[in-house]
Amino acid sequence: MSTEKDCLASWNDKRVLVTARLVPRYLWQSASIDVSLDGHTILKTGGVFKIVGTHIEAVDLRGKQHTAEVKWGKGSLRSFPFSLSLDGAQIIESRVQIRNWWLSLWPIALLLGVVAVRISA
Repeated sequence: MSTEKDCLASWNDKRVLVTARLVPRYLWQSASIDVSLDGHTILKTGGVFKIVGTHIEAVDLRGKQHTAEVKWGKGSLRSFPFSLSLDGAQIIESRVQIRNWWLSLWPIALLLGVVAVRISA
């Protein structure tokens, strides 16, 4: 199900959907970029702990091998820039919003809770 946060494109008459979500990694949250082709997930970065990076994956579609490459750059709390290439052809270059961005606020909530406990003690 797509929302205004998702990035849509087309490749070989197939719908390409790019989404991002926070996943727990390394005592913090890291964003995972997920790419689906006609509703089938073909690539997940898995929340690599890099501000700027590249992820390349071999994809088998109906017995034919393809290469999917996603690159991402430094972003903000709610979104970041990315580009997606399939078989060397750039499909989309845009920003993707992080679906559950509010999860990144848990350290602030924890800090405020500790401060509130200290003040009331």
